[in-house]
Amino acid sequence: MIVLALFSAFVVASAPADSAGRASDAARHAAGNAGARDTILRLPEIRVDRERPRMDARRRMPTAFVSDLATGASGRALETLSDVLSQAASARVVQYGGLGAFSTVSLRGAPSGEVAVYLDGSPVNSAAGSVVNLSDLPSTAVERIEVYRGSSPLGFGAGAPGGAINLVTLASPERLDARVTRGSFDTWEGRATAGARRGRVAGLLHASYQGSAGNYSFHDDNGTPFNLADDSTSLRVNNRFDALTGLATLSAEPARGVKLTARENVFREAHGVPGLGATPARHAQWRFLRSISEIEAASEARRALPFARLTGALSRVRSRALDRTGELGLGRHDTDDGFAGEALTLGLGWPRLLRVFSLESSGALREERATLHDALDGYPDPPQSVRSTRGAMVALRARPFGDRLVMHAARRWDHLADRLRTVGVAGIVKRSDATRTLNAPQLGAWLSGPIGLELKANWARAQRAPDFLELFGNEGSVLGNAALKPEHGENWDAGARWSRARGAFSGAIEWAHFQSRPEDLILFVRNSQSSVRAQNVSRADIRGEEFSLELRSPGGLTAGGALTLQRARDRGIVPAWYGKRLPQRPERVAGAQLQWRRARFGAATNVQYIGDNFLDAYNRQRVTSRTLIGASLSAVPWAFGPRLTLESKNLGNRRATDVAGFPLPGRSVFVSCEARLGPADHARTQGE
Repeated sequence: MIVLALFSAFVVASAPADSAGRASDAARHAAGNAGARDTILRLPEIRVDRERPRMDARRRMPTAFVSDLATGASGRALETLSDVLSQAASARVVQYGGLGAFSTVSLRGAPSGEVAVYLDGSPVNSAAGSVVNLSDLPSTAVERIEVYRGSSPLGFGAGAPGGAINLVTLASPERLDARVTRGSFDTWEGRATAGARRGRVAGLLHASYQGSAGNYSFHDDNGTPFNLADDSTSLRVNNRFDALTGLATLSAEPARGVKLTARENVFREAHGVPGLGATPARHAQWRFLRSISEIEAASEARRALPFARLTGALSRVRSRALDRTGELGLGRHDTDDGFAGEALTLGLGWPRLLRVFSLESSGALREERATLHDALDGYPDPPQSVRSTRGAMVALRARPFGDRLVMHAARRWDHLADRLRTVGVAGIVKRSDATRTLNAPQLGAWLSGPIGLELKANWARAQRAPDFLELFGNEGSVLGNAALKPEHGENWDAGARWSRARGAFSGAIEWAHFQSRPEDLILFVRNSQSSVRAQNVSRADIRGEEFSLELRSPGGLTAGGALTLQRARDRGIVPAWYGKRLPQRPERVAGAQLQWRRARFGAATNVQYIGDNFLDAYNRQRVTSRTLIGASLSAVPWAFGPRLTLESKNLGNRRATDVAGFPLPGRSVFVSCEARLGPADHARTQGE
């Protein structure tokens, strides 16, 4: 094998030399002919600059079932991450209120804590909290979203049992646009993006503001869901939301095939914590600040040298919760918590290894620290807790028949070392040091058939380590458990995709069957009347079918839709839960979008159906099925002018809830004015 590799490297290295020799002979011959003439014509230098295409989800994981969702393509006046993610098959977004409220996402029925979320490939999940709040992400700075249902790229980070979501931020230096949105409940959004390129250096700046009073009316059951006599209509209070987003990127190409990129992402949020609808909290507040700094150096594969990427990232998070009067029922709190993390990742890849194979490997180091402070809980502050992670990944792909067949095998190992520090009774510091090793293997195959048919199949096993809250609690109402085992799960899927394009018509249909068995699920179980404790008490059996459709026709008409049929049952050790449906896992979810855009006019509509489900593990609080409809109209009144968009969400004014006691807003209307001045964006604005 070594001899073959050296021989291949020698052949690759010698071929360019021969070409260069022939080129030099031709140059000398041309120079001789030029010397025989009286004049020499010198042509000006011609240089073509273009943005290198970014790798999309299907190229990154050809065997996996993925969704590559572009933001800003739905024709909405106000678009949130929840709106975009709801277009993906098997994606279920659970919201605790309107704009800015806590919201989570589940893929294929997996718990939200088992879904890994990345921002430009950097993990957002942390030791501080495995569940990512979608409202804490910079939605206005996101260009597209990669959704990996099932198997996910192990080069991103530790394998996640429930799949992965990668948010790709704005990158094109040709962008120059601004947008202002105004709507119901005193909602405002303003954003601006500007980029520039000079030679081999390019940069981009983005800034935005989002805010809403959130004072919508809702159906109030007075805390007695089974007694309809005391129901009324109330107004949501203490629901103000304000957020600022900043993004700056700078890239340079100092040499051919080498690229340096620096990126800074800042997100700041402040909002009230209204509590339950029946018992509102009028003064509780939440403050959140996240900063992610990233620098990356990448070089292309050349001859026997591999593709290489070195990435360093710094993340800083500061959160503050104020509930000085105990309105939320969890005691009096005034927290000021800080979380810090550093990560270093080196990736190497050989895209053409002995023609048939491609090899990718990476190593990663990460350290996370948590410093907790609560001025009102009556406990001394615990010392700093630390989690150190060392990870390694290797992935091998084989293409024995060119691009007709891809076989994928990968494995990742992560070694975690926790140094947890908590304060117990009488202020005594407790030290809990533990080490864990996570192992995530995966296999996949992709076969290209005739007339645009593709067949796929994948198998994966992954684990999730418990986070700091689950391990040591908050010494208030949540008790930690240092003996927790990592959640783990095994899943597989298989299906087909058919796509065709003929002239201006194009379309694709995809079907997949999936099954997963998560085990040792970590749940907070009541420990006393005023506290809960994290325990490994549950396992589940989840299986289902997912369908998606994409159509594009002449005249600017596009359509898309997704349907998920799933069965999620509890298989844990709690007798009262065994065999019951997992809460917040509807068995039927469907969504469809229809959009028409031509010249300076456009129209769009979207429909989302969510089947009946239960809000509790005992299956007593049943939520009936619901259908939400939205629509929008847009126009460019003047040539080369801004685009005006009018949108209405929840046209039927359906009073809905995803979580008991947390109502969602009813009908709302938004108007936006958007100006796109970049050359590429201007063409899209005009519908060309």
